[in-house]
Amino acid sequence: MAESQLECLEDGLMPAAVPESRPQFYYSEQQRAALEQLLTNGDGAFKSLLKEEKSKDFLSAWEIKAITSTFVKYKQEEDDGHGGAAENQPKKQPTTDKREDSGSLRSTYWPQMSDTEVPPLDIGWPSSGLFKGVTRVSVYTHPPKQDSPHIKEVVRKLIQESCKVVAIVMDLLTDLQILRDLFEASKRGVPVYIVLDELGAPHFLDMCSRMQVGAKDLQNVRTRTVKAVGLNLSLGRIPGNVQSKYMFIDGDKVMFGTYSFSWSSSRMDRNMITVMSGQVVDFYDNDFRELYAFSDKLDLFKEFHLSKPKTGTLSRAVVPKRPLAATSRFQVNLGDATRGDIKVPAHKYHNPKYLLALGQIPGQSTPLQDFLSTMQPPDPTEEPENPMEELENLTPAPSQTGKKESKKLKTPTKSKRSWWSKQKQDKTSEAVIEENTADEASKHTLTADDTSEAQDSGKKKKSIFRNIFKKNK
Repeated sequence: MAESQLECLEDGLMPAAVPESRPQFYYSEQQRAALEQLLTNGDGAFKSLLKEEKSKDFLSAWEIKAITSTFVKYKQEEDDGHGGAAENQPKKQPTTDKREDSGSLRSTYWPQMSDTEVPPLDIGWPSSGLFKGVTRVSVYTHPPKQDSPHIKEVVRKLIQESCKVVAIVMDLLTDLQILRDLFEASKRGVPVYIVLDELGAPHFLDMCSRMQVGAKDLQNVRTRTVKAVGLNLSLGRIPGNVQSKYMFIDGDKVMFGTYSFSWSSSRMDRNMITVMSGQVVDFYDNDFRELYAFSDKLDLFKEFHLSKPKTGTLSRAVVPKRPLAATSRFQVNLGDATRGDIKVPAHKYHNPKYLLALGQIPGQSTPLQDFLSTMQPPDPTEEPENPMEELENLTPAPSQTGKKESKKLKTPTKSKRSWWSKQKQDKTSEAVIEENTADEASKHTLTADDTSEAQDSGKKKKSIFRNIFKKNK
């Protein structure tokens, strides 16, 4: 046994009694014993026990009548499932212990697993956890006040404007107009979840049968029943009623109050409902899922002998084949590069910077062949008319001595002309030609002092050669 169970069996560990004058007072062992006397021996034994215990009569006449009329005794069954008939049958020799039965989930007092699965919200539920804004509250009453709409009008408008989900917890759902709005929402594809009180479920089924609902009406409807907390005694159980009455809309709005979805409640009773939106709605979201988890299934298709509509199976979409020729402006398939009739867009060979270099204004794109024809390099075999014109236009380099630069250049010689002819045959690059022309220009740009020095040295050389020539003679 668990440690908490062992502690309960020990003496002196019972909690201290809370007096009735304190707000924390809730449970009384004397009241429980008096209820068992009422259910076994009647009203007289109940009141006599209260006198002996010097306790006050805590039940009204209406409550006594309701408890005695709704009390349910526990079923008397043996563990082997034969009931009272098992006493007349001959006893079998025990072969195995009862706790070793594989099909029994009652082998222990505290079972480790549940015998039922948690029902899923299989037709859809809006995501929660997101911030829903500031809480806003609107209150409506019956009869209406201050020219406000009727409470039934407010409820029907919320159902008709729903688009994500409609979740209802109600004790009684028998209003024909509200039921028709719920089924119309189901036809629109809105998930509709209904959790009813176990005592009010038969009246709901009766009204649905009068409406002659079909399979299409119930396609997106899930209905379940839930029991109240009740009170468990040693003889049986006293059931209670579900007094929670609210409707959860689209995950961001909720309607709650005293209004039951029935004709008499909207016509004859005084009711008040509150419509709220905002972050507070998350509380009702969690509460509905808890109620839905331990509720019992109410299969409407089985109750009305209807077959579930067949849903179409998903088929794989046909993927179109890739086109042979590239149709994209920005991509050419690599596999098509070997084909001779490939169509390459003209814009792939059009770049505005090339047109700017040629002195043209960018305009419409032209074919590749026409564009390349405009960029043909000059013929290297053509001889310039005057190769020294470019040298004359060059800016003379400044001299290191800081003297005036001479603008006179030496006249071209035969060696220079031969140099140009050699360049035609070698067909060197334009960069090399520019470097050579720059070097030649620097050689031919001489200052006045340099020319005078060159003339003096030339005269000396001539005199030397003359002296040598005379000696040889």
